[in-house]
Amino acid sequence: MDLDDTDYFHSRWGATALGLAYLLVGIGLLASFTIDSTEFFIGVLLAILAVTAVSLYIIIRSEGVVTRENTVIGGFVLLSLGLLFGLYGYTELPPELVFAIVIVVGILLPNLFLRHTRLGTE
Repeated sequence: MDLDDTDYFHSRWGATALGLAYLLVGIGLLASFTIDSTEFFIGVLLAILAVTAVSLYIIIRSEGVVTRENTVIGGFVLLSLGLLFGLYGYTELPPELVFAIVIVVGILLPNLFLRHTRLGTE
């Protein structure tokens, strides 16, 4: 990636700010474990989500990785994450069964879907 000052996310300042954000999130994660605070941990997890979303935005804008296949895979992954939190938090299912469901929905179903449709051959 050639860094210049014309675009914030591709400039030296943008790369430095993103690097510092990752560093601060890491320090916050360590601090949340050290002080054993659930509320602080949840706040750090939200910060991790935000920094990751910014990173994904930068990658998608600069690399052009949005294809139909990646969109299908991403949709199944988001569905499986929703199932993970929903099933694990709001049901009495054993954790082994919850993770088995998440693996089937997040890995096996998109693979089968792409293999048996035209999306996987484009």
